[in-house]
Amino acid sequence: MTKLVLTNIFRFLLLIVLQILLINYVSFGGYLIPFIYILAVLMLPTRLGNIPLLLIAFAAGAIVDIFCNIPGFHTFSCTMMAFIRVVLGNRMLTRDDPAEAVIDVPSAYTVPAQTFALYLFVMALVYSFSYCMLEAFSFGNFWMTMLSMILDTVATWILMMLSQLLISPKKR
Repeated sequence: MTKLVLTNIFRFLLLIVLQILLINYVSFGGYLIPFIYILAVLMLPTRLGNIPLLLIAFAAGAIVDIFCNIPGFHTFSCTMMAFIRVVLGNRMLTRDDPAEAVIDVPSAYTVPAQTFALYLFVMALVYSFSYCMLEAFSFGNFWMTMLSMILDTVATWILMMLSQLLISPKKR
């Protein structure tokens, strides 16, 4: 249990520092900004309660907001994504076999790859949608906002999937 907690803390800190110091400065014309730090929230154990999950997501978004001088966009988007994970994501991650119904840490190695890819894509879409809508705060430039949302979602999903290749699977 202690190893799982330490692993999640390390992943949380590493991904937030990576987002703040490196990825926030990667922007292609202002339309594409990947968000790798949300992977720290998405890979939290499914046994974690709903309230701690929402509080951790809130804290992660608030930390990124503080360092980016953005008034609550990441906080709201990350908390919204965690709420959708509570409602939808945990159903996507559970297995049909009752003996193995609960997945400790969702990853490409503990969940079927297609299921995990879909899970990451849906959560990245929720995050990007809420972030881009807050950023635009109107429907006046709807198509540019949708383009930004789609590009952010795809870039975030690709970055999260590539990061899964760096994590070696545990021997079973």
